[in-house]
Parts: sequence; C-alpha cells; structure tokens
Amino acid sequence: MLVENKIYPNFKSYSHYKKNAEDLSNNNSSAKSRNYKAIVGSAAGVACALALCSRFPKKETTLDEVARMLAVAGAANVGGVLAGSVGATRESKERKWREAAFQMMNTTIPMLMVSSALEICERVKQLNNTPMKIIGSIIGMVGGAMTAANINNAFKDDDEPKRKYTIKDSIANFDDIIMTISLGFKKILDYVPVNKILPFIYAYCGARAGQKE
Repeated sequence: MLVENKIYPNFKSYSHYKKNAEDLSNNNSSAKSRNYKAIVGSAAGVACALALCSRFPKKETTLDEVARMLAVAGAANVGGVLAGSVGATRESKERKWREAAFQMMNTTIPMLMVSSALEICERVKQLNNTPMKIIGSIIGMVGGAMTAANINNAFKDDDEPKRKYTIKDSIANFDDIIMTISLGFKKILDYVPVNKILPFIYAYCGARAGQKE
C-alpha cells in the first residue's frame, strides 16, 4: 500500500472522484426512471378518472362540468405523484405533493376567477359587453395564476427558489385562454376541441408534479 501511494499519490482522490461520478450517474438514472413513471402514472390517473366519469350521466350544468374537470385533474396529479415517488427521498416526495397542490390551484383558481368575472359582467348592465368580458377574463386568469403562485411560495422550503409563473404553468389554463379568445372570435371553438385536449393538459400537469425533485 505504501508503494501504491508513493507511485500514485492521487490514487485515493481518483477513487473518491470515480465513486462520486458513479453515484451521480446512478442518481440521474433513478431520476429519469421516476420521470417516466410519473408520466405513466399521470396518464393512468386521467384514464381512470375519465372511465369513472363516463359511468355517470352528464348534466348540462357548469357545476357538473367543473366537477368532472377537477376529478380528472386531481387523478392526474395523484397518479403522477404516487408513481413518481417510487424510490424518491422523503424531501422529494413532499416537494412532489406541494407541486401537485400548486398544479391543482393553478387549474382551479384562475377558472373560478374567470367564471366569477363573466358572471359579474352578465349581471351588471354597464359591463355586459364583449370588451369588458375579455378584460374581466384576463384579469381573472392573471389574478388567479398569481394567487396560486403566491400560495405555493408561502409553503415552500427555505432552500427552494421562489416560484415565478412561467409559460409552462400557463398550459394548465388552456381552457380559460381559449374561452377568453372565443369571446371575441367565436369560431375558434370550431377548430379547437377544448374538451378533447384538456385530458392531455391535465396529464402533463400531473407528470410535472410527479417529476418534481
């Protein structure tokens, strides 16, 4: 051993570097595996929720539509987190659940605020016109998104960076965006099948929650 250390003075540090590199490689492989599992889990959650919702007769009411949307979104996030948590640390699992909570808030709060804004416009004569409805919808979307981000930041870990609303986050508000655009350009609904696209949007959000590290 003395000869080995004399001839290779950096032998020990090299071995330590090699071990760290191998550990990093293994961790990256595990993270990638969890990412794939999160995608599969989220998709499975959406599929199960859609299958369950199809067993109940659909009612032409806003409440029924919102309930179905929340059921699919919730199942996507739960499926993504559960699958993505396999092999993850306790701290990582906690971050995944907080991310899922944000994804749900980012789905529901803007939707509720946009609906409320439109309801106010319908009830107030001076506001019951297309320009004011568009402005109200935009305020509702932006206000709801910022509210979700602020609530998320209030419960984040001290070592986590402050969350800023991004383009990726806005994908969850796809239906609100299309609805707002349709107020001025109604024909867009003929070309964009919102109800068929939403399950994929929710699956994406659930996968993001499950992939959080």
